Amino acid sequence: MSEDTVPEKQQVLQESTQEQAQQTQIEGQNQQEQQVKQDTQKKVENQENQEKQEIATEQVKQDKEDIKEKQQSSQTQEQIIQKDVESEITKNENNIEENQVKEQQEKQQITEKGEVIITQNLDNLFLKADYSFPIEIKVSDPVQKGGNISTYYVYTIKGKDCFGEFETQRRFNEFYTIRELLLVKWPGQYIPPIPEKSVSTGSEIIIERTRLLNIFCMKMMQIKHLYYSEEFYDIFLRSTNPDLNKQLAQIPKQNVFAYTDRYKQTFQITEIKEISPEMIKKMSGVQSFLKQSQISLTKQLEQSKSLSSSRKQLKETFFTIFGLNISEYEKQILQEWVPQNKLIFANPANTDILELTKKIRDPCNNSLDKIQDLISTEVRDIEAFLQAFQTRDSLMQSKQKAEQKLSEEQSDLYKIMKGNSTMKGSFSKLSLEEQKSKLELQLNETQKEVDQYKLLFQLVTDVLTSYTIDKFKKDKHQTYKSILADLAQCEQQYLEIQQQFWSKVQQVITQIQEP
Repeated sequence: MSEDTVPEKQQVLQESTQEQAQQTQIEGQNQQEQQVKQDTQKKVENQENQEKQEIATEQVKQDKEDIKEKQQSSQTQEQIIQKDVESEITKNENNIEENQVKEQQEKQQITEKGEVIITQNLDNLFLKADYSFPIEIKVSDPVQKGGNISTYYVYTIKGKDCFGEFETQRRFNEFYTIRELLLVKWPGQYIPPIPEKSVSTGSEIIIERTRLLNIFCMKMMQIKHLYYSEEFYDIFLRSTNPDLNKQLAQIPKQNVFAYTDRYKQTFQITEIKEISPEMIKKMSGVQSFLKQSQISLTKQLEQSKSLSSSRKQLKETFFTIFGLNISEYEKQILQEWVPQNKLIFANPANTDILELTKKIRDPCNNSLDKIQDLISTEVRDIEAFLQAFQTRDSLMQSKQKAEQKLSEEQSDLYKIMKGNSTMKGSFSKLSLEEQKSKLELQLNETQKEVDQYKLLFQLVTDVLTSYTIDKFKKDKHQTYKSILADLAQCEQQYLEIQQQFWSKVQQVITQIQEP
């Protein structure tokens, strides 16, 4: 082998080795580039995955927060509902007083009428008025209304008081409703009576009822705080509501605190007196006297009914004889021998004699009915005044109920303080501490109610013994004089009609006498 050949081979081998080395280097670079590319891709993927994971985590976190908020909201709502249920009794007990305060604020007004200033009471049901104004009121003119199925009578009430004139029509059951309402609104007070309910509506009953309802209104005007209560002067005498009973029923009910305020303001009481032995003795004496009087008045009532009935029968007999029979006698017996112009009752020219007999006969002009009315009103008055004592006693019964409630609440509180559950508490979700707080509030309110009933009972007793009894006696005398004066006037009018009748008969006889 030549020397030139060997170097060439070495050169070729060297070049081949270099090429391999370069190839290896290139492959290594490619691998590095590929590795870098893969690493970069992995980083990108990892970063994307991390971002996705973070987003997912954030979403999960947000979802959890939403769920938590919903749960909290639901729990809050449940707690609110539970608290509402738990506080319902306490709220109900406070609602009446809060509503009254609200109504007092909303409805308080001042109205002026002439020189009279009308100020509204705390319970909006009593107005001060001009008590010196002479009230006029009369019940009259009963009129039958209704259809074939149901009929009833309405009575016209007309008059004038310090607020002006009034005229309205009222059914008997509306008189009954207003009196029942006044009994509730004025415990321990005498409320004038009305006649009894009756299924019969004969003419005599309607006439008697009209007279007695008139006496009721006459007595009401004597008791100014009753007459000028909103229920009577404003609604009963002036309302145009076609359903008066419904309107009266919608008047807000009052609690013991409102009753106390009404009594204080009406009778201007600044200091509540303790019930004294003198008060008890006075009430006991009046009750005994009234009960004894019932016996004798019952007998007198029967006698007055008999007297009134006899007068009616006499008037009817008088008309039968002088209005009918004598005229027939003249026609059948005397006219055959006596000219008609010489007759007295059968003479057409003397019709005024017949008209006078009709006036004498008129059942509405039976003045002796007033004696019956006087005594029957006395009987009803006794029952009405005894009813005032009953409504006073009902306050004590209400106080005893409140005391019983207070005793039960104290017993429940004692059990809770010892760590025991009560009957009511066993159905409650409240803790014992919460039940304790709730009961303490209830005890406080119940104790106030008990104390207020005691004050109201003392107030009613004070007014009954210092005002109502004395005024009842005074008004009784006034009513007695008024009815007797009315009776005297009616008797005089009745006698005048009789005198006119006999004077006319005598005049006719004188005219037809032969010379």
